[in-house]
Order: sequence, then C-alpha cells, then structure tokens
Amino acid sequence: MEMSLKHHIVDLERCGPVSCYLQGDLEKQREDVVFLTVHDVGCTYLRWYDFVMNEAMDDIRKRAMFIHVALPGQEPGAEDLPDEFQFPKMKHLGLNLVSILDHLRIPRVVGLGDGAGANIITRFGMSHPNRVHGIVTINNSATRLGATRFMERLKMKIQKIKPEDSKSVNKKNVAKFAEAYKKRTEILPDLNKRINFDVLLIAGVKSKYVEDTKIIHKEMAPGLCSMIKVEDVDHPLSETPARVAEAVLLFSQGIGLMPSLVRRCSRQGSTEGHESYSDGRKKSLSSDREKELMDPSLKHHIVNLEKCGPVSVFIQGDLEKQKDGVVFLTVHDVGSSYMSWRDFVMDTSMEDIRKRASFVHVAIPGQEPGASDLQKNFVFPTMKDLGLNLVSILDYLRIPQVVGLGDGAGANIITRFGMCHPARVHGVFTINSTAQHNLGRFMEKLKEKMKATALDGKLFLNEKNVSKFAEAFKKRTEILPELNKKINFDFLLMAGIKSKYVEDTEMIHKEMAPGLCSMIIVEDVSEPLTETPGRVSEAVLLFCQGMGLMPSIPRKFSRQGSLISQDSGYGERI
Repeated sequence: MEMSLKHHIVDLERCGPVSCYLQGDLEKQREDVVFLTVHDVGCTYLRWYDFVMNEAMDDIRKRAMFIHVALPGQEPGAEDLPDEFQFPKMKHLGLNLVSILDHLRIPRVVGLGDGAGANIITRFGMSHPNRVHGIVTINNSATRLGATRFMERLKMKIQKIKPEDSKSVNKKNVAKFAEAYKKRTEILPDLNKRINFDVLLIAGVKSKYVEDTKIIHKEMAPGLCSMIKVEDVDHPLSETPARVAEAVLLFSQGIGLMPSLVRRCSRQGSTEGHESYSDGRKKSLSSDREKELMDPSLKHHIVNLEKCGPVSVFIQGDLEKQKDGVVFLTVHDVGSSYMSWRDFVMDTSMEDIRKRASFVHVAIPGQEPGASDLQKNFVFPTMKDLGLNLVSILDYLRIPQVVGLGDGAGANIITRFGMCHPARVHGVFTINSTAQHNLGRFMEKLKEKMKATALDGKLFLNEKNVSKFAEAFKKRTEILPELNKKINFDFLLMAGIKSKYVEDTEMIHKEMAPGLCSMIIVEDVSEPLTETPGRVSEAVLLFCQGMGLMPSIPRKFSRQGSLISQDSGYGERI
C-alpha cells in the first residue's frame, strides 16, 4: 500500500468488506471536492492512484481528495478469495457504495469509473443521484452485448500481468470479478429515467467500447451528457492521463467546482469527440498563422460534430453568467469567417446587448483566418449535417436555448438547425438567406466577396478551403418545402436591397406561417452585417424584445440607411 494513502475497510450490504484508500486530507476536503473512483477488471485501485499522481493532476490534487475503491480480492498481491466466495453483483456494488460515503461522512462526490468500474459508478449515480455532483466514465458499457469484446480485452490485460510484480493482481480473483461483470444486468433502458446529473463519457478510439459509449450518449437527455473520444489510444486513463486530467477539470468546472483552477492544455494525443482534433484537421487547427490571428479575448473550444468532424467555436462574453440568460449562436457566410460576427458584436451599436449576452461563434471547418489547407481526403460536411449537429455545441457547453444568427450560407445552416431542434432556439434571425438553389447568384456573390476580402492578415482566408465550403453549399438540399412544417418559433429575415437575395428572402417569407415570420429589407446596401451594423443591431434587439428577452435595454435609433419592414410589428418604414 502507498504510504500516502489511508486505508479503511467498509462493510457493504450484500457485498461484504471492501477496502478503500484515501488520497488527500479528508478533514479539509469533506465539505469540498471529493472524487470516488472505481477501477476496471484486471486493474487495481493503483491505476487511479497513479493517475492522480501524474503531474497533469497537480492542481486538482492540491484542492481535492480521492477515495479509491478496491473491489474484493483485487488489491495488489491479494491472496486467493475462498472457493465459496460469491463475488458481488454489479447491481449490488453500485447500490451499496453509498455506505462508503456514509462511513466517511461525505455528502457528495464526483464519480470516476474506468471499464467495469465505469459501469459500477454509473449504477451508483443512478441509485443515489443526490449523492453525486456528476460522474466521469472511461470506456463505459451499459449493455451486455460486449461480452466477447470484454473477454478479448481482459485476456490481453491478464497476459501482461507479471506474477513477480508486487503490484500485480491475483488472476483467480480477477476471473471471479470478470464472471460477475459478464452476468451484469443492463442499465441502458433506465439511464434517461434515473440520471438527472451531469455525465461525461470518455472512450479511446482504438478501444472496443466506442460504440457502447455512443449508445449511452444517444440514450441520455440532451444537455446532461457529453462525450469525448480520445484518438490513437485504447486506454485513455493510462495512455493519455493529461487528456483525462484536462477533461476532469473542465467537467468539474462545468458543474461549479474548482472554478479558480486554470486549464492546462495537454499535448498528449488528441481528442476526437467533444473538444477534439481529428486526423483530417490536425494540421489546419495547429496553424501558426491561425493562432496568430485568433482574438485572445475569445475563449476557443473545439467540439466534434457527428458526420462533420471537429469544429472550432469562439465564445465572446461570460458564458457562465449568461448560460441561463441570452446566448446567441452565430454562423458565418461562405467567404467570411467567425470574425465577421465578432466585429459586429464589437460595434458600438451592440454595446448594451454585448453587456447582457454572450455569443458562441461557429467557425465552419477550414474557414478560420490564417487556416492551413484542409487535408486532401477531408470530406466537407453537408449543410444538412451541419444544421442537424450544431446541437452538439449546445450540449457540450450545456446551453439550453439560443437565439440563432446566420449570414448568407450561415443563414441556411442556422435555419436548418432551428428546423431540426426547435426546442433549443428562442428564435432565428437570418441575413441574405436562401432556401433553394440559386447557383448563379451565389457564385456571383462569392466572387465579389472574395475580391473585396482584405489581404492584410486580419481577414485572410484560405481560398482552397473556401472553395470546399462553396462546393458543399452549392450541393445543398432544398428546405423551402419543409419550412412551414418544422418551424414553430419566431423568425426574422433581413436582406440588403442591393443583394442578389431579396427574391429568396421574399420567397421564404411567403412560405412561412403568418405571425411567426417577419421580413426587413435594408435599403442602399448589399451586406447589412458589414455595411449597416447599426441597423442590424437595432433589428436584433427588437427581435429579442419581441420574444421577451432583454426587456430593459432601451432602443437606440440607428441613422445608418433605412429599413422597409413587412409583418414585423415595427411599422412600414423605420
């Protein structure tokens, strides 16, 4: 036993005596952050101890304590369990781990589980949701379908055990644990009914448990569960402890724990999942030029979207304060970057809104300023897949609802997002939108925009990457026939009268149900977002106040251009 650990033995009903090892000062941390860990089959509690001792965990280790559960007979160097010993069921272990908390007088914990331990800690949370802040699991499985893959994985682990190693496990005892785990009951049907706390799922891409993890993630209620897939590894806990440490800190801070700790960016491997770097974009995302052009005042996250890959998002404002207030989700046009929305938010006309809201700016793959070429084998996501899967950004950041803002191609994407997830939007505001194929005018507009793009470094875009985005946008499916069926939230359309999209905007407006959709045509301009930000900010405020958001902000009349409004409730001309 490690000298820095305190050893307790706690009797668990239907499980017998169970050893637990305390790492940290219990008296100081009892009312603060306490982690409860459960190890995998073929491992010991020392797997979690070694993880906590990793330098990546230094800051957390100083501010928290850890209770490492050693399942019966799985301690290093343990003697054979008696032949008549009945290894406890996973169901009973999960139910009765609470006795450890009661024995140590600990009100709540953050649960950490690896492999079979992930299954057990999940059961513990389901049985005692008021005793957990949240749980983090690695290579979890909620079904019994993985028996074959489990035995394959276990054989490989046991083969690596050296009998002369004092830290090794007893193979006979491991077999008893494995047999009990194989006979476990399924918990998948009950997950959504019994989990009302935050859950983070981590899986190694090379492990056999990625599919199981995805199944669990899909079963959980949106907003409660996030998933991270760590690339190039099988066992994240032992192979990339820094990545796991980073995820544990972010998860803990997301539930309000250890807010003063500073996040350290790990260099170990990469993650493909929420907060991910896939092979197809490693080069693009690590571009020195791109980093140089990033606005340091924005918080940068990378979120994996199903069928789309990793997508950068930049947060402007204090998301923690505004998560339950007004949050805007923005998507930029082809030939633009997220900076077009960032610059709009920084306009003086947006000052009052900026103080009371936060903005999540989506950077479509490869469209960041200074981005390197996308890989040749990179398949640009379809507009349909982008619209469908933007919801993962909300889930990752735990944002219940947003006001969607989209410009040009981004208007099409944010409209699709609203159609797919109407319960996650207060409303959607689009500029120069199109819902059908207008290839000629789109290509004309793109050429004009690219010619006008400044090459002074501030707005530099990678033309090859822009072409991939343009090609995907050209191949988009039509959404016009579905608009009236799928949109049941407020919608505001804006178009510059000199743009090529006034007709498209009018067509969308006519298709929508009366009372839900309003239209504003801005005179004398082509691109309202960049040419008349004052008018756009005025419209954003009126739109939000019409939905009951930010009611205390006084309206400021802009002198930029003029507006022609239809069915908006604002009058004929503003």
